[in-house]
Amino acid sequence: MNMLKKRKSNTMSSTCVLIGDIKSSREVENWSTLFRQLEGTLSEINRMFSGDFLIDFKPTVGDEFQGVLKSPKNAYVVYVALKSRLRVDFYCGVGIGDIERPLEDEVGMRGTAFYRARSAVELCKKSTRNLLIKSSDTTIQTDEILNTVLRFIEVLEDSWTARQREVVNYVRLHPGSTYEQVGKHFKISRQAVSQILAAADWAAISEGEALLNNLLESFNAV
Repeated sequence: MNMLKKRKSNTMSSTCVLIGDIKSSREVENWSTLFRQLEGTLSEINRMFSGDFLIDFKPTVGDEFQGVLKSPKNAYVVYVALKSRLRVDFYCGVGIGDIERPLEDEVGMRGTAFYRARSAVELCKKSTRNLLIKSSDTTIQTDEILNTVLRFIEVLEDSWTARQREVVNYVRLHPGSTYEQVGKHFKISRQAVSQILAAADWAAISEGEALLNNLLESFNAV
């Protein structure tokens, strides 16, 4: 009975696991350099979102990395920050559910959040998607909405120039910034910022991302 109680007390619901898998890693010529860059980027993300992580991002096996968030609330924000900093493309699966943590360290962890994140990564590879979110073992409307919005955003992102991507990612990571502040950062005019964001369809994307974040936050109340 005591063992059952202990196991139950170490099971956390509505947690969020992110698993990343670097694309075409076998074709990377200098893997050791890329791996050090990956470690540095993951450490930076861990510092930026220290209050959100239950378990920090770290490389796992081969060309993968993973981290565990306390809740799904900022999962997409963390993904965007990671994507804007990593110099390579990667698949990302987000799993929402419970995790079972029998020990204080990470040995023996399991749970639906891990299984769903793994399933989402494999679905990304099969469907050539960058990011998929899975909160249930069966298709539910919320997952369909989340992943459909993500699909539209990915299609728009594929048409961006390098400059548009740079400016949009800055705006994403500095919400509330004025065009003047963004322009000052890039040493361009307010009008240039407006033109770049308009060409990138930022107004439509920001609406979609607001919906994504609201839906992810709603899991906290489940």
